[in-house]
Formats: sequence, C-alpha cells, structure tokens
Amino acid sequence: MPSTLRFGPFMLLDPDVREALLASSHERRFRQGDVLMEEQERSNDAYVLLEGSLRIVGGERLLAIVVAPALVGEMSVITATGRMATVVADTPVRVLEIPGVELRRLIMTHRIFANAMRERADLILADAFLKRHSPLRDLPAEIVSNLVARLVPRDLAPDQLIEGGHDDLLLVRRGAVERMSDRERTEPGEFLQRVRGERYAAVGETWIYELRMADVAAEIIRHQEKVRGIAARLGDRARVRVASGAVAVVDEALGGALVHDAAHRAVVSEHVAALIPRLDGGADVATLIQASGRTRGEIVEGLAMLVAAGLADIVGA
Repeated sequence: MPSTLRFGPFMLLDPDVREALLASSHERRFRQGDVLMEEQERSNDAYVLLEGSLRIVGGERLLAIVVAPALVGEMSVITATGRMATVVADTPVRVLEIPGVELRRLIMTHRIFANAMRERADLILADAFLKRHSPLRDLPAEIVSNLVARLVPRDLAPDQLIEGGHDDLLLVRRGAVERMSDRERTEPGEFLQRVRGERYAAVGETWIYELRMADVAAEIIRHQEKVRGIAARLGDRARVRVASGAVAVVDEALGGALVHDAAHRAVVSEHVAALIPRLDGGADVATLIQASGRTRGEIVEGLAMLVAAGLADIVGA
C-alpha cells in the first residue's frame, strides 16, 4: 500500500478504500509562490501534501505553515462553504489532488472517518478563529497554538443559561448566544467575552468553545518566563545560529517582521529580522547589537524570541 494516505483520519479507512481513493486522485506539482486555492472561491478539491511546505493565509494573517504529510482544502467539503483561507506553495511542492466529490462520498458512507474529519474541522476552525478574529490573535504563535488545545467544547440546549467565569471567552460554533440584558446575539464564527454581571443563554441548539481567561494568563506568563530565561543566557559573548530555511517577511499589519521556516514562526522587530543573514553562529551578541545600532534590550529580546520559537539556537558563549 502506498504511504501517501497512511496518516491522520485516512488510517481509519480500510486499505482497499484508500487504494480506491488513490486511484481517483492524481498527482500535481506547484512552484514556490503558486496559489493552490484562494479564500472564498467555491472549488472543493482537497490536497494531500507529499513534499514541501504550504503557507495558509486568511485575510492578511498567516494562519499556519504545514509540512508533508498534511491534508489541506478539506474544509470546503465538510462545511459546504467557500474556501476559508488561501493556500500558497511556500516551497516547490508535490501534492495529491483528491476530488471533493470522492471525499464527500467517504464522509457520507464511513461514519468513523466522518466523525474524525468533523472533529479535525472543529479544531481547524477554532485555530483559525483564534488567529483571525479573537482578542488574542496578536499573541505569539506558540501561545495561540497552546490555547487551541485548551478550548473546551460545550453543547447547549435551547435557552440554556451559560455558566462560567465573568471574563471567559466563548467561540460560537453553531446556533447563537444571546446576552439577556439587551438580547444582543453572537453568531457562529464570532467570539464573545463575558462581562461581569451579565447573563448569557443559548439561542436554539448551540455549540460553543469556551476558553478560560485564567488559562490565557497562564500561557502568557509561561511564554514570558521562557523568553526571559533564554535572554538571560544571551550574554555579550553568546552566539546564535538561525535555523536552516528560516526567512523574514516584513508585515506592516503585525508591526514588525514575520520570521518562519517550514514548521515555526515568530514576529520580531524589523531590526532583529535584518540580522538574520548574520546569525550563522559566528558573530557574538555584542557584535550584533553594534551592527544593528539598536538597544541591547530590543536585540536580545528578539533573539530570545527566535530561540523560543524554535527558529534559532544558542551555539556558544
């Protein structure tokens, strides 16, 4: 059996079913920068990434960078909507294109596979909403990714009161949530932050994700402590080496530069990003600070953020 569909939900399918799916699909190659799909378009074929990496962008925001093996584009089939994001080849890529009609047929006829695909879709939607629409979207990528795992799914009956902390976040997945004081509704795909003294109820059968602000605070503190610990190791004689394949892209919407490789990302100041060509493990921190013309605090914090994100290593002191 070829290995192209031996991962994720596909492993729930019998070998003969996977073979039939392979037979109905075909291989394609894309060059770096090619667009595989655009946000809101109505196509519904899915792609299994076999080689290379893809950049997933929603609006002006980077949602994810995925590496092989990975499945992209299946959301249009599961949700019966237009594409929720634009997918761009971050490197030259090789993919297996799966017809949307075949993926839909499997979802209709294989219950366990369908449940796994829908659970996967819920997590993808939650991740996308956190990164695009929530008050937390500008937090470091590591924090946002960790918070996705802390989302608690809740199913609510019609008119059920929603109990919880006074400042917790609610992401509406289906149905709606109504603030009882003025009947203002939060619709599917939107976030609501509870306000002390207000009461909220489900409108019809409603599904939500709940995120405790205490968990948000804990993740922020944990990340800050990690960065501070790394910064403490970056004395003047320390040397830093950037990960192979890391690139920097200036993004005005982020107020700095996005640094990423195939699996990691971080946002740093443009001045820190400009030092990346020199992060070969040769120049020490004192030399980098002098070359940048910036304060020690800015450069050391930026380097620490790159190390914390897995985009660089401390190689000497």
